[in-house]
Amino acid sequence: MLAKVITFSLQKGGVGKTTTCGLTAYLLGQRGYKVLAIDMDSQGNLTQLVSGYDDLEVFYHETIKEAMENGDIDPYIKVATDNIDYVPADDYLVLIADYRGPKSKIQLLKEVIESVKDQYDYILIDTPPNLSIQTVNALMASDYVVMMFETAKFSYNALPRFMETIEGAKENGNDTLQIAGILATLSDARRIDNKELLQLVREEYKDLIFDTVISRRAAIGRLPVYGIINNPEIRAATEQHRNFIEELLSRVN
Repeated sequence: MLAKVITFSLQKGGVGKTTTCGLTAYLLGQRGYKVLAIDMDSQGNLTQLVSGYDDLEVFYHETIKEAMENGDIDPYIKVATDNIDYVPADDYLVLIADYRGPKSKIQLLKEVIESVKDQYDYILIDTPPNLSIQTVNALMASDYVVMMFETAKFSYNALPRFMETIEGAKENGNDTLQIAGILATLSDARRIDNKELLQLVREEYKDLIFDTVISRRAAIGRLPVYGIINNPEIRAATEQHRNFIEELLSRVN
């Protein structure tokens, strides 16, 4: 069985993409699934979250950028746990925009993961907080997209624009790409605007939005400090995401 490829994205920063991608990898790994997490954000935060390394210099010339340029992902896959592998990113990933090789610039990621799909149950992709060649590559390589929605006005405004981006990916070669759903994150039940925006999205997008709502929690906020491997607060940090995993698996399976 080939891996299902799922991208976590929205062209907006601070909406929980990296955290959700990392915790999804962790929880799927805990269930016994074999997972490959790919960092497509040059900030490298998913790399830091999964690997435990703060200094991205340790991955110099050993990142997803080199994998895409060389057409081979295998040498760049790192091991986090028995069930979780990852491909790191660093600042130089932004230079993939200058790629001048023989292959289509927007198909580079799709082509390199084809050779490892039979080794994993799920391939999860984190994306940068803007519409870029990295994001387009992720969409072109994916089966599903989880759209991240912080319950705030600017994030709400970004949803229809990102749906147009998804349609563009479908029109340009990935016609089987599907939206797995919209995940509401960083919600504060005490704020009226958060509640009103969540209700508005539920009314507009109906069943597309996941039932799970990820609220702000201290344990989730401290993930950058402890990472996800050997984190003493991991149970508290993943409590809400466990419900999301149930919904996600029901939608992509």
